[in-house]
Amino acid sequence: MSQTIFRNAPTVKAPGGRYHHAAIVPAGGQTLYLAGQVGYAPDGSLPADIEAQAENTYANIVRILEDAGMAVTALVKLNIYLVNVGDATKIAPVRAKWFGNHAPPGTLIYVKALAYPELLLEIEGVAVKHR
Repeated sequence: MSQTIFRNAPTVKAPGGRYHHAAIVPAGGQTLYLAGQVGYAPDGSLPADIEAQAENTYANIVRILEDAGMAVTALVKLNIYLVNVGDATKIAPVRAKWFGNHAPPGTLIYVKALAYPELLLEIEGVAVKHR
């Protein structure tokens, strides 16, 4: 079974956070594209603070992966959208709780707003299940 290979090119500045520069995904895997996930709990409630929204968001990502027969380690790309500058440090412990040491390539983007004004965070991604 082939596995994804995560790489940091030695000729490029090392990542400044929990991510790798690149992922090599061998052919033949099943690809899962995660739509942007936000902080709604399964009952539809939405907490007001970033930490609680992050908790729900990462939990939702894990639930979707599990539903597809995948683990967190199947993630090969994440895009994180935050409304408030500085919230990256607030969500980092939550990410570590759910993702452990797994650090796929990713992009952090600060935006003026998301689809609904009460949303503070949205995460989309790509995962690959190797055969």
